[in-house]
Parts: sequence; structure tokens; C-alpha cells
Amino acid sequence: MSVNTELTDDHEHTSVRGYLMVFAALMVLTVLTVLMSLVNFGLLMNALVAVAIAAVKTSLVVYFFMHVRESPKIIGFIVITSFAFLSILFLFTIADFRAQYGDGASSIPHAMPW
Repeated sequence: MSVNTELTDDHEHTSVRGYLMVFAALMVLTVLTVLMSLVNFGLLMNALVAVAIAAVKTSLVVYFFMHVRESPKIIGFIVITSFAFLSILFLFTIADFRAQYGDGASSIPHAMPW
């Protein structure tokens, strides 16, 4: 019985120490998220900071725990492109929110048609 050596991978895997460091970073960011809930920067700014922290945590999980680090470069390109389109959708949502509830055209009294 022969062993097929073609299926072995020659890239470096994340060590247990690396996983523990990512876990520690995720825990620090979780604590930072909880502490951010105690600070009031305004509704929009609190949401933006929370989304930014969540994006960093998501990036760590995708890069290390979903093994994008060890995948072909096309997978990394697809992940980055997906995040870019998701960011565009978030920007549209934020722009709509600002237009309806503050700092946008609808918050100016003379811009209202009625």
C-alpha cells in the first residue's frame, strides 16, 4: 500500500499560540465593545464605532479561524471584495439614516415639501 504524498500541503499553519493570541485580541475587542456601550458619542457615532469594532473582529475570525490565511489568493480577493460591497451597502444605510434623522436634507425645515 503506497502513501499519496500529493495531498500534503506545503503552507504554514497557524500555531496554537497564534490561535490563543487571536482569541485574546477578540476578548479585548469584546471588552472594548462593552465599554463603548457606556460612552455616548451620539447615536450615529456609537453605531459607526460599534460597526468598526465588529469589522475588526470579523476580519480576525475570517482570516485565522476560517483559514483564509492559508487559502489561495483568489479566496482572499473574494473575501475582500465581499467586505467592500457590504461596506457600500452600510454606507447607503448610514446616508439614509442621516437624511431621515439628522444632518441630512430632511433635517432642514425649509427643505420639507409640506
